[in-house]
Amino acid sequence: MEQHRNLTITLITALICAFGISANAQKVVEKYELPRVLEETSGLTMLNDTLWTHNDSGNEAALYAISPRGEIIAKKKLRNHKNIDWEDITTANGKLIVADMGNNFGTRKNLYLLEVTVSADEAIVLDSIPFYYPEQKYFGFQQNTPFDAEGLIFIENNLLVFTKNRSTKTTELYIVSKQREAAKKIGSLPVGSLITGADYHQKSNLLVLTGNDKYKHQYLYVINDFTLSPNPNLSINQYELDFRGAQIEAVSIINKKTVWITSEKNGKHPVFLAKIALP
Repeated sequence: MEQHRNLTITLITALICAFGISANAQKVVEKYELPRVLEETSGLTMLNDTLWTHNDSGNEAALYAISPRGEIIAKKKLRNHKNIDWEDITTANGKLIVADMGNNFGTRKNLYLLEVTVSADEAIVLDSIPFYYPEQKYFGFQQNTPFDAEGLIFIENNLLVFTKNRSTKTTELYIVSKQREAAKKIGSLPVGSLITGADYHQKSNLLVLTGNDKYKHQYLYVINDFTLSPNPNLSINQYELDFRGAQIEAVSIINKKTVWITSEKNGKHPVFLAKIALP
């Protein structure tokens, strides 16, 4: 079943809210199985016309360049670094930013972003950007922690993190910077699912998120004209993907009408790369 929801939202300093419903569809243009080494692919971005991805928690601290058909064309290890729980990757000013911020049970006190430069020979970590959520006071085991995140974008010279709030099914928006360790909350989106990936198209101000719910539905959220300024007319278009039971973890925007997504191996669904056409 293909479904589409339109959620009208208002961005203010601490809140984005309200919604409505309509219908539409998306189309799978291409789909390729990825190599087994990428069975836990968790982030996706484009740098210099090349797609880059990585695995999540406990896997090798390595970045993989992949072709548009899902073939590995390069592997770059980040020496002297661990992959505690890499959950997304974005591109900022010609560098890759890796988000080691997975925090499934709210117990981590070592969240950080890695700024990485990539050459033909190696990947070098230029900077480590630690951060924390100032609203978090308790670091014991929390089944429904609101302080777990899997989405990262670069927007208006800012790094913006999207959390996945298991209790409210919202995603909270936090700016992370090199100037201060305390992340700054700027808003919340009423997505109704758990956000697993994010990307932003600088030229068109297009924001795309991936998410899923407890029934294993997989979603794309498309927000046009997204900026960090308040916009009372902003709305979210929610599209259900034809991959129920998969585990969509990442998205990279090609243009206003097309995106790449990746999915971890999950049950009968192998790890894959897919190109999606938006309405």
